[in-house]
Amino acid sequence: MRRHYDRISLARRPTGRRRGGISVAPTALLRLSLAGIFAFSALAGKGQATSAADATLMKGAEARIEQYRKGNATVLVLDRRGKPVRNARVTAVQTSHSFLFGCAALSLLSHTDAAKEAEYQRRFGELFNFATVLTYWQDTDPEPTRQNFDKLTARVKRLNSMSIRVKGHPLILAGAAPGWAPKDPDLVRELTHQRITDLVSRFKGQIQVWDVVGDATTAMGAQNGLGAWARKSGPAQFTSDALGWARVAGPDATLLYNDYKLDDDYTNLVLALEKAKAPLDVLGLEAHMSGGNEWSMDKVWQTAERFKPLGKALHFSEITVCSDDPKTDHSVSWPSTSEGEKRQADYAENLYTVLFSHPSVTGIAWWNFVDGDWDRNPGGLLRSDLSPKPAYERLRRLIHEKWHTDFAGVTDLNGIIKYRGCAG
Repeated sequence: MRRHYDRISLARRPTGRRRGGISVAPTALLRLSLAGIFAFSALAGKGQATSAADATLMKGAEARIEQYRKGNATVLVLDRRGKPVRNARVTAVQTSHSFLFGCAALSLLSHTDAAKEAEYQRRFGELFNFATVLTYWQDTDPEPTRQNFDKLTARVKRLNSMSIRVKGHPLILAGAAPGWAPKDPDLVRELTHQRITDLVSRFKGQIQVWDVVGDATTAMGAQNGLGAWARKSGPAQFTSDALGWARVAGPDATLLYNDYKLDDDYTNLVLALEKAKAPLDVLGLEAHMSGGNEWSMDKVWQTAERFKPLGKALHFSEITVCSDDPKTDHSVSWPSTSEGEKRQADYAENLYTVLFSHPSVTGIAWWNFVDGDWDRNPGGLLRSDLSPKPAYERLRRLIHEKWHTDFAGVTDLNGIIKYRGCAG
């Protein structure tokens, strides 16, 4: 994945003395030793845990964040002649995170009111550096001879202009084949090969991350051509073929397998993909938690621990936590409540803290940015009127204040200053 470095500026600290008329800021030479800052691991339960287990995890989170998400930086300031500059003032301001904090951009460029669209984009850009856009086959190819990339292209272009990393979701999902797709497994396999090659090539350099296959563990149950292909080849070959095609079309793309079925079937599939030498980079773990059945923090941690030995980076790729009253009937309407919003905010803060502290997790993606964007539910970080919920503000403070480097100091007699900060 692309790495982002801190913006570092220098200014000479007044000392009452001059040293040959040195002008430090525009001409100083920086030598950065960031050996520790990017040396983080790229490795990669059901039921309620005891409150004691959750408390222990939360208590140790800050120490883990310090260990896994921060590193030491050394700055050496030299003048034009290559001599160390003492008492030079150095500031380091983090401009972006290497960790991916994301969300599904489901209603980007869909607002008829220009002011609302601007507000949506402002709120999204202020919080996230990563976005999921939808690339379902039934949406991009509504008819056998007609493709529609207009909205997808516009969304990707806009997110790129906002310096937000983009993920396409998905290239294959067995339950999302268009109605016109053939039932024959060989024909649908060849069409899928063509589609993956075309889509990844078309958006090369614009969509940097792909959910190549979703939910292959249950794909054989789909009553369509994709399901027939999965039944004929088996989930591992089905997934391996798609990953291979995506890698050929996008040599530099980050490729994911994504699933909600976080059990032995998932583990065995990944082991089979490893045996087949499939080009898999990241494991996507879904966590849709509606109905008030939020996972305990211990379950969250144990889920990451379960997949850590597979040696892949982990993304919690689809997170839903609602701000409703789970005891009410949602068949007609599904409103957000003040009590639900407080519960959602408390949970989101704990969830992100635990996940950010796990060495194998390199990305988190909330699924529903605005209430009602997906499945009618109030799982958004914004209400339907685009006003921010408490969870939005909690996450903003964590990501852009608490987990943010803003350092200032002066160099020593050898022109050196050291600091510790978040990777970014």
